[in-house]
Amino acid sequence: MESGYVLFNLKPGTKKDFITKVKDIKAVKEARLVIGIWDAIAKIEAESIEELEKIYFNKIDKMADVMDSRLHIVACPRTRK
Repeated sequence: MESGYVLFNLKPGTKKDFITKVKDIKAVKEARLVIGIWDAIAKIEAESIEELEKIYFNKIDKMADVMDSRLHIVACPRTRK
C-alpha cells in the first residue's frame, strides 16, 4: 500500500464544500482544512505509486474548486506502516 498527501489552494468560499466532495473519492482516507500557505490537505492511499498518480491527476487535481495542488508521495518505508 502506498500513501501520499495532497496540499490544496482552493477558490475563496469553497473550503467546506470541497472537503465534503474530496472525502467522497474512495482513495481519500482523510481530508482537513489547514491554516497557512495551503488551504487543505488530504491523505490518499492506493496499491501502487502509479495508481496514486492516476487518482491525483484524473480525479483530485481536476476538481472544480482547486486552484493549485501538490502531491507528495510518502517515501520512507518505515513511515508507511
